Amino acid sequence: MTQTSDIVLDGTPYMVLAGSYRRAAAGTPEGRTGRVVFADFVGGQRRALQLERDTSWDSAGVGPAMFGQGVEPWPLFQQHTDSVAGTVSSGTRVHSLALGNAVYVANGRFVYRSVALTAGGWSNLTQVADLGAGNTVAGLAFYGGYLAIACGIGSDIKLLDPGTLALTTLSAGLKGSWIVGYASRLVIADPIPGNDGIVRLTTGGGIDTRELDSPITNMTLHGGKVAISTRSAIWLLGGPADPVNGVWLGEPEPVYTQFAPAPDDFILLCSFGGKLYTWLSGNLVEWNPNGGASKQGWRATGLDGVQCFGGVVAGTMLVVSLERRPGLFQLWAFDGTGWWLMRETESMPWVWPTALSGAGTFDLLAFRDGDTEVTYDLARMRHRDAAVHAYAATGAFTTSLLDAGERDASRSWRAIGATFATPEPRGNPASSDPVTLSLAWSVDAGATWTTATTETVADPTQRVLELRAELPSNAAVGPLLQLRVGFDSVSDWSPVLTGLWAEYIALDDPARRRRWNLSVLTRDATIQRDGSVAPLDGAGQSAALWQSWELGQTVTFRDLDYDTNPVERAVRIVDIEQTVPQPSEMASLSTSVVRLQLLEL
Repeated sequence: MTQTSDIVLDGTPYMVLAGSYRRAAAGTPEGRTGRVVFADFVGGQRRALQLERDTSWDSAGVGPAMFGQGVEPWPLFQQHTDSVAGTVSSGTRVHSLALGNAVYVANGRFVYRSVALTAGGWSNLTQVADLGAGNTVAGLAFYGGYLAIACGIGSDIKLLDPGTLALTTLSAGLKGSWIVGYASRLVIADPIPGNDGIVRLTTGGGIDTRELDSPITNMTLHGGKVAISTRSAIWLLGGPADPVNGVWLGEPEPVYTQFAPAPDDFILLCSFGGKLYTWLSGNLVEWNPNGGASKQGWRATGLDGVQCFGGVVAGTMLVVSLERRPGLFQLWAFDGTGWWLMRETESMPWVWPTALSGAGTFDLLAFRDGDTEVTYDLARMRHRDAAVHAYAATGAFTTSLLDAGERDASRSWRAIGATFATPEPRGNPASSDPVTLSLAWSVDAGATWTTATTETVADPTQRVLELRAELPSNAAVGPLLQLRVGFDSVSDWSPVLTGLWAEYIALDDPARRRRWNLSVLTRDATIQRDGSVAPLDGAGQSAALWQSWELGQTVTFRDLDYDTNPVERAVRIVDIEQTVPQPSEMASLSTSVVRLQLLEL
């Protein structure tokens, strides 16, 4: 049926003032522009999604520069095939200890010595002791200027003189597995089956003992005490020895209790930055005696995996070797604020990472599991000088999944960039080596990457640099974006990455709603479209509008084009204003103009 009036609101017909009608879309306009800036690298990696801070996703071959204010290719790795050392396997732990001017490494029945800590280069390990067939070194410790060597139940504890390399027995019948030098004495885990939960302690006047709750699995120094892990707990043991009475004046105190059945539980036990770290239930966890109450002070550090192959403090960082997921082996370094992926491979795991304390200018040695050629990897984690640097030859920094604070909103990414800056020259300022930088993007969570731009730079004194790329329309569309900056052909210098950014146009899909701004005539005997008279007088028409607004009612609305588009919509009057031409006359209320703003629900 033909609509007799211009509009019908809540069943009441109204005529619209000529020239006042406007209809538009309601809500946030589409096509908003925005920008994501990534400029905080403190906290390392392992962050899949952008949250409260901009830590990145796993990025092999880059590390912190300027205390985490930027990143650069890191660390330097060098392979070495050793013709003296024997094959190393994950099934036989390698023990190591820095003593004097060298690092001692025990593998199987043999003890080896590295080049001097002050040596300017690396060469083969030197065999310095053979514990004999059937023996396997189970622990090394410093004791009275000697290298104490424990061989489990196979042999009594030996002492190696680092000068003469003479090998003597500490005490007839005294055997040990884990051993730690503490307060000029020796703390020894009893290796004899049935006694493997007993700690023996030299006192200078005899041997004292302490019984723990279950078999001992690891020992180290922490916080001025000896940390001891068993299958059920971690204990701290301190106190002095009384040589006169042959007793130890200290008792072990448990700091954490939980049954640890996995073969690699407590496989590492490291003191770093005032905290104690261990591997437990597939996670690297830390114990902070000044921390919160969660897990009795223990908390996960964000590094997990299928299994762990040991860890050590090297080059001012905690280094952990693990199988991240089946078939992916990684070396990670923790700087106290976050994790940095040093290297990864799918061929074979690195096992028993060993601190080199600067021997041959290197900080870390990582053995390869089962490598019969005995090729291992040496890592330099700290820059020594312009020539002896810690730059990786290649590396790539990958952001977390950037979402601009709206993870569910699709957007068209239109421009990306990376900034490089440093307030002082880094690396070799006289180098002429060209370094290739690249900037790539991905909108499918890293499944595929597109290189946006590359640039080769050869001036190490250039302190500020920017890579920028405009992305074609519809080339990068999606709710999430990842950026990756690659470093290639690095030899002795590299720009420092200090920021990344991306610009976008939001492709909002808001609820499709209308809004109207119009004015209606309210007067007596209003003539409608078909020549008929409106059923309500002017006062009645305006009163109906004010009542709907005052009650906040949702009312029905038929628009101007109802005849051709017969849709009755639900609206609310969100704004109203009435104009009376002659307010001095009471009758003038019957003749007015009412301005309305309607919003579709």
